Amino acid sequence: MSKFEILCVTMRQNDFSKIKEMNIHSDVVFSNQCDRTSYEEFEFEGHTAKMISTQTRGVGINRNLGLMYASAEICLFADDDVTYHDDMEKRVVAEFDAHPDADVIIFHFDTDDAHKQVKYPKTKKSGWFMRMPWGGIRIAFRLESVKKANINFNTLFGGGCLFPSGEDSIWLYDAKHKGLKFYVSNQTIGAVSYAVSSWFTGHNAHYFFGKGVFYEAVHPRSFWLWKNYFAFRTKNMTKMSASEKKKWMNHGRRAYKEMLSYEDYKKKYGL
Repeated sequence: MSKFEILCVTMRQNDFSKIKEMNIHSDVVFSNQCDRTSYEEFEFEGHTAKMISTQTRGVGINRNLGLMYASAEICLFADDDVTYHDDMEKRVVAEFDAHPDADVIIFHFDTDDAHKQVKYPKTKKSGWFMRMPWGGIRIAFRLESVKKANINFNTLFGGGCLFPSGEDSIWLYDAKHKGLKFYVSNQTIGAVSYAVSSWFTGHNAHYFFGKGVFYEAVHPRSFWLWKNYFAFRTKNMTKMSASEKKKWMNHGRRAYKEMLSYEDYKKKYGL
């Protein structure tokens, strides 16, 4: 078993050029969404790159595929648009060595989004009620801990799935509820741009619809509480009224129960 491995979701790859693009200097597993089914390996710098190419679609499904092929003690989820620092592996492994009780450690990325640029002055343990606004690329974990707890991604959520966002938050929620110990690191391991998003188009009806879907999936018994809390928390983020936001979250709740996408739901109910 190697010490460290990246688990990267990608699309339409015909070679291993992402290694150079992402500045990878470690073992890596690529879950490649394309129009063929194949398995390839590539040796570089004393490391092994695996490419699992399938015709499956969806970030959640392909993150699970990466987990199936993972074989290192410590793993890091990745998207193919990040660029890592040269010493990324050393920083990640050092944090786990320094915190032997940690099952999951959240790392920092430099980014062009000010809301995602928050960085803690020192590594700290994540409390039970600490918010978890962390995308998948920031999540590193001990593979044995995740396998023992049987934690996988919800395949209804993520780019290319029925509901295009929320898969990372659901994974983190499941991990925390199954007792995994979380830390948030002050170490920056790379850079990523959020200038273009595959799902976020602003704090609009679609956004609050998605929040309704998420809250129904994760907090069905306390949906009303989360709905009201989120409508209040976002009061300065949009011109939408609180009642309008809550209406769209209610639509999202109903859509989750009926397994309807945003577009199909609007079409069915004439919205």
